[in-house]
Order: sequence, then C-alpha cells, then structure tokens
Amino acid sequence: MLFFASLACLVRVTNGFIWIYMTAVFMWRIRARKPLLEGFILDSIVTGLLALFLTFVLDTLYYGRATLTPFNFLRTNLSAVSLFYGSNPWHFYLSQALPILCTTALPFVTHGIWLGVTSPHSNHLKVLIGLSCWTIGIYSLAGHKEWRFIHPLLPIFHICAAKSLVDCSPKTKDGEKLPLPRRVLGFLLINVPVSAYIILLYCSGPISVMTYVRSLPVEVTRSGVGFLMPCHSTPGHAYLHRPQLAQGELWALGCEPPLQNQDLATYTDQTTVFFSDPYHYLIDRFPSIVNPSFPKSPYPASTPSSSPSQAVQSWRHEWPMHLVFFGSLLERKGVRHLLEERGYKEVWHGGRPWEGDGEERKGGVKVWRWTTGAGSRLNGL
Repeated sequence: MLFFASLACLVRVTNGFIWIYMTAVFMWRIRARKPLLEGFILDSIVTGLLALFLTFVLDTLYYGRATLTPFNFLRTNLSAVSLFYGSNPWHFYLSQALPILCTTALPFVTHGIWLGVTSPHSNHLKVLIGLSCWTIGIYSLAGHKEWRFIHPLLPIFHICAAKSLVDCSPKTKDGEKLPLPRRVLGFLLINVPVSAYIILLYCSGPISVMTYVRSLPVEVTRSGVGFLMPCHSTPGHAYLHRPQLAQGELWALGCEPPLQNQDLATYTDQTTVFFSDPYHYLIDRFPSIVNPSFPKSPYPASTPSSSPSQAVQSWRHEWPMHLVFFGSLLERKGVRHLLEERGYKEVWHGGRPWEGDGEERKGGVKVWRWTTGAGSRLNGL
C-alpha cells in the first residue's frame, strides 16, 4: 500500500491529502498495537524518503540541475499564481462540482451518504464519507477550484449511490429484492444520451482539427501551423505526435502565469493581449507580406522564464502556411479582410457556430491556408 501511495503522491502531489487522511485513520485503529504502529510509521518514513530521493534523482537528470518537482508544484500552487486562472466561492465543490460529477445520481449519492452516516453498521462507508468531506474541505480552502480536482472521489460517490438504490429497492414479502422501478432506472439513464452527445458531438471541432492537422503531409506541416486560439483550446499533445512539428513549426498563443512576481491586477498574458485587439496584433507582430519559404517565427509565444518586459514586447511571428482559429475571430474588426489580403482562404472547418465556452471559442473551428501568389513577398518584388 505504501508503495502505491507514494507513487500516487509523486504523480500528483495533492493525492497526499487523500493518503494523509487514510493513514491517520489506520494509525488510530492500530494505536493499541504498539509494535505494529511503530513498524508502520518506520515503513512510511523509509518509503517516503526513498520515493522523494528517486524523484529528485530523475528530475535532476532530466532538467540538468537540482530539481524536486513536487516541491515546485506546491510552491507555485500555494501562492497567488493559481488565482491567475480564476477564483471561485467557498461552496464551489458543493454547488457546482458535485452536480457535474454525479449528474442524475446526485440524489442517490446524497441519500447514500445520509444512510452511511446514520447507520451503526456502515463503518467502512463512514471512512469513505469522511475522506470525501476531508478532501473537499481542504480543496475548498484554495481560491482556485476546478471540478476535476475531486474527480478521484467519484468511485466513493458511486458506492454511496449504490447503497441508496440497494437499501431502498422494493422487496417481496419474503424479503427478496425486486428490480429497480422503471422511473428510477429511467432517471438514472438520462445521463447516457447526454453523455454521448457531450463526448461525441459537443465542441468536437477542437479535436477534429487535430486529426486534420495530423493528416497533413510532412512537407506541408514543415511550412508552419499557427493557432490563434485561447490557451488549452485543443488537445495538441494528445493527438499530434508529429516529430517534424517539434522544432517550432507549430506554435500557439501562450498564457503563461505571472511567475516573475508581477502584479496579478495588471498582468496580461499573450492570449489576453491578442484578443483585446487581434487586428492590430496581426499588423504589429506579423510581417506586412507573407514569405513563401515560411521561416520559423522568432518568438511566437512566451516562456515561463520570460522577464515581464520580454514577455510583452518580444512576440514576433512569421506567417505560417496554415492558421487555425475559432470562427468568432473573423467577426472581429478588420481580421477577415486582413487574412484574405494576405492570401489566406478557408480549407477546413468543424464544429458548430453556437458551441463554445465564451465568445472567443464560438463560431466553430476553422483552418485557413495561404494560397500561392497572394500577399507574398515574391508578389511584392
């Protein structure tokens, strides 16, 4: 158990909150067995130190300098930097995250928790319920919250829902349980078509465009692909796997957090700067004409180590052969005309115009490609 606990904490440090609770419960239960308790504490210390040492060695070999990524993770996320990605009220996990995770099973989860707390014969379930309350309580102390942070608790919620359904299912006179009533089963199954729609259809454009880019010939992708999108709009790392794009041929707008102690109230990342005035960004930071040899962009996005002045002043791009963006960008003043003037035309689109979180992600996903002989440096000579 200790090996898997240490491995889970190294993969994601916040898993430590779960194992702190479970370890405390176990130690309390064996408190009267002193040799077992002392042995467990010793094994925990040795396993933890060995895991940290192994992580330190691997991180140092990878980064080329003394590094311990769990420490860096905690230092960054416990600072105000996490608030750069948004803050939420204290009740976020109760009022928003739990309904998202449990969906139509939420009433049964709530009832199952009540049964587990009030039943004198549900000690194991009480531990799991306590773990859920502890974890949600700890996460609620942070300003930045996301529903995915409590996703590891979902199996526990399913157990609670199952207890509710089993305990409340109708029985015969002999005590045998009958199948669930159709209305209950139908209520639970509402989640199936909704999930299928969200997984297969809703906002499918950002995934489909990755398939399209991956299908482009190697010589075409070497001419450059630029993403004029808000950060994290496409699952690039999970879908592309194209070595020829690893040396700067593909770039996207950055959204690096203020790691250099900048003021959160005034700090703006590259994505924010671009969407505040995309037309002037394209005019000021791209060449006036397209170079048909498509050289790499000298500084297309910020890096975490950028100084405050460098991050704002040094973004410089070259026009790539392909531009990927959401359709709403074309509705911004002057953008469509500028791209057409530079010689770009639409070659692919996916998704539906009304989908997307926020105006910047609406309009579907579009790919525009530069066409030979329009807006090029050769034309200007």
